[in-house]
Amino acid sequence: MTDGPLFAFEAFPVLTTERLVLRELRPGDASDVFAFRSDAEEQYFNSVPMREVAEALALIEELRADYAARRGIQWAVTLAGEGPVVGLMGFNVWQRGHRRAELGYDLSRARWGRGFGAEAVAAIVRFGFRRMALNRIEAFTIADNVRSVRLLERLGFQREGVRRELTLEGDGRFHDGTIYGLLRREYGGVTSGAGGA
Repeated sequence: MTDGPLFAFEAFPVLTTERLVLRELRPGDASDVFAFRSDAEEQYFNSVPMREVAEALALIEELRADYAARRGIQWAVTLAGEGPVVGLMGFNVWQRGHRRAELGYDLSRARWGRGFGAEAVAAIVRFGFRRMALNRIEAFTIADNVRSVRLLERLGFQREGVRRELTLEGDGRFHDGTIYGLLRREYGGVTSGAGGA
């Protein structure tokens, strides 16, 4: 079922890929997180852009509390050999009893289009199936968020349903939401860019 001992939250797991290091999020990362969470274009389908660094610090503390309570796990995404955090990715919700987790990802716009998102998410998916013994990983995205849809489909996620006119976006229109899922039995060859725990 797993490739190693079942993950039990004792020490925060560091994931490495060819180009990235996914590590524990720290309060000192607040200014880096603010840099991409305050970008209106980047946050268009994600969240209301932050207006001050204090909001980024509050988010970091919330995510660290979720980890401490074993509700979820979020990694700070950094480029190998460099310090700044360029993304936040991980499992927003972990329903241990059902062996299911909800995937979330956010990457600095300056890093878009170079495969960093898929590389990081592939490592997280691998960790989820092999170390957390997940049976299902799911992700929710706005149907016309082309980049997000492309990332999920590239990694083998299947579109499972549509929630019509789910969100009211900045363009004043309601947008459909979609749910994607990947099951343990479907996972196998998604190794492109995936590193170990």
